[in-house]
Amino acid sequence: MPVRREEPRRMKPEYRDCFLPFLQPGERLVIACDYFANAALPSVPAELRAPTVPHAPSAIEERVRGVLGSALGAVARPLGAVTNSRLVNNPLARAAGRVGDRVERTVDALDHAADRAVEKAIWGTVMDGGWNSTAGRFLVDLTNAGSTPRRQAMTDSRLILLVDRNTSWRDTTPRWDFGVAVSRTDIARINPHPKAVGGRGRFDVGFTDGSWIALGSAVRTHMEAFVSAWNRGA
Repeated sequence: MPVRREEPRRMKPEYRDCFLPFLQPGERLVIACDYFANAALPSVPAELRAPTVPHAPSAIEERVRGVLGSALGAVARPLGAVTNSRLVNNPLARAAGRVGDRVERTVDALDHAADRAVEKAIWGTVMDGGWNSTAGRFLVDLTNAGSTPRRQAMTDSRLILLVDRNTSWRDTTPRWDFGVAVSRTDIARINPHPKAVGGRGRFDVGFTDGSWIALGSAVRTHMEAFVSAWNRGA
């Protein structure tokens, strides 16, 4: 099997090493860096989303939940008489609770929409092409990968994004997993975006079908190095 080769001078180990298990035989890692998601990217329609699979809680999380559950149970027991009262079980009270849940979900959705509006005002258009385009499928696949995308890399054959599966608040060690990849033969261009906001850098990946999508890094120099690697044909 051919040995994987990298260009270590261009990459910090924290960016380079997480990709090594996901390289195909003989694939060469050209450049890797952090990934910063653009909040202005459109939300994937519900009909294109994969079913959400809840993660298995760790042993520590199970113990914490057990302790909290016991504590809450001790507090809740004296309130049993109240919860069994006609007031709490009244249909109007239950309806009010359902309305409250819907209001909370609506507020969350509005917050997300506000974030998207701010990002769009800053960056402008961030994607072009329908959901069946290469850009659309790229975003659908990344969304359906679940978890948070945090790393991106260019190899001699693919553009790859990795997601971090770690949800633990105690052990923050990343649990890297495959997010999405697209063949370099499907990429027509990678252009830097002229704006720099808070040190962040955006670049636009254009595909051979005419669609494109905005990707980014929290560090503008990382974005510039990424674009430069593509333009050199590395």
